[in-house]
Amino acid sequence: MKKVCLLLAGMLCLCSGCSSGSSTESSQAAGISSAVSADSSVVSAESEVSAVKTPYSVFSYVVKEAETPAAADASVEKPLALGEWGMAAKYCTEHNYYLDVPVRITAIRRGAAVNNEVRELMAQSEQYFFEPSENEEYAIAEYEICLNDFSVGKGGTLCDITAFITGEDGEALALEDGSYWGTTVSCLDQETYFYEGVIHSMMAFRIVKGRSDYLIIAGEYGKTQTFFKGQ
Repeated sequence: MKKVCLLLAGMLCLCSGCSSGSSTESSQAAGISSAVSADSSVVSAESEVSAVKTPYSVFSYVVKEAETPAAADASVEKPLALGEWGMAAKYCTEHNYYLDVPVRITAIRRGAAVNNEVRELMAQSEQYFFEPSENEEYAIAEYEICLNDFSVGKGGTLCDITAFITGEDGEALALEDGSYWGTTVSCLDQETYFYEGVIHSMMAFRIVKGRSDYLIIAGEYGKTQTFFKGQ
């Protein structure tokens, strides 16, 4: 029961801020093509999309491609690697129900430089920045979501997708002292509306230093979800 409560407390729509679970509050961040300095670690996958990138804001841009990418099955036991597409449920305000969309993570960055980047981006978006504790650091995950088959309506849609962090077993991340650690996941772009194509944006979260044994789960709880291996 304690693990389930922590996971539910850690859930958050990527483009909305809220309070965290057991030991953290919300973390928000995004950016576009940020230079990675020497003191940050980078794990990335080359984008398979070769078309033109159309900027919309400092946080997100459109990567146009002709066809909807094929999505692979994923699970807690078999999470996706960077660059692999999965399917996740995204809320459709046009029809007031959930539709499945392809989503993937293309890069994960973390370290001291990322902490500073998140701080600056939060200031730009006028959102509150929660200082990481001594045993935490920020991570930025660059992600892409395909809206080609999503019903956006006349007003368009945000590039948000619900996501949260768990341990590799799908439960709350267990610490060495026997306690459990929770965090929130969010993206910075809360104002830009899109209509079609593949949207590139970023999500940010705090993670325990030195821990890469975690999953990023995308998709609404109780709906279609996909699973990505942490870095």
